[in-house]
Amino acid sequence: MSHAHKYVVEPSRLAWKPFALGDARETQLQMYITGSDGGPEAIRAQIPEGYTVEPHFHYAAQFQVLLDGSMTFPLVRLHAPAIHYTEHSTPYGPFVVRDGHDMLVLHSKPGGLTMMQDKKDRWKANVQGREFACNAADVKWEPMPGYKGARRKRLIPASFGPTADLVEFPSRAEWLPPANQYGRYEVVQLGSALVDGRELGPKSLRFVEPGKPGTALRMGDHGATMIFLTFDEDGSFSGAGNTEEAIARLEDNERGRGENE
Repeated sequence: MSHAHKYVVEPSRLAWKPFALGDARETQLQMYITGSDGGPEAIRAQIPEGYTVEPHFHYAAQFQVLLDGSMTFPLVRLHAPAIHYTEHSTPYGPFVVRDGHDMLVLHSKPGGLTMMQDKKDRWKANVQGREFACNAADVKWEPMPGYKGARRKRLIPASFGPTADLVEFPSRAEWLPPANQYGRYEVVQLGSALVDGRELGPKSLRFVEPGKPGTALRMGDHGATMIFLTFDEDGSFSGAGNTEEAIARLEDNERGRGENE
């Protein structure tokens, strides 16, 4: 595998890890990419019906890709497929999940995690950071330049800084990704795509590192719908450890609280 393809994930090969919530339920997690090497971090999460995720922030720029279900924030409701973006350390939430929630949490650097109820660290919040959200259903299709038979929805346009595109490719189309300065995720939403002969099905992804062009994606026999997520300069920031470690600390805290009750 070339260096540009150091981070390629096909989720059927990954185990699910339960994360105990405070109400005797569990979130199911797949650790796609852990960020333990200082590089990108990608986590798939399925949160139980009706659960409220309290306000928090991560120390790295973040794309949330809603694959299935819905997420209701104070000012917007997202229905899959949808995108939510926050700049590093930008608080968001609370949000409530429903309808078979399934999402990807994607950072270009280790993200860490701080809950806004944490009086010790919440002062680190970037309260002026950017936050964007978009439902794919709210955006019109347009032709994909340079690709006959392909079309796209610009969920976050380039004028915003980071970008998010939903692109529908026909059968066996080949897409050669451009080099990027700050890192890009390429997520298979529907269909399949081949990387160096390796087939990636729905909810698979690869991360193309900053400055790396990446080699071609070849769409499968039935085409593919892809989500391309490109960071801007804020994607270079990382503040405090990785999210897997932060989740383990939250679990320890919940366990200790339960033992003391």
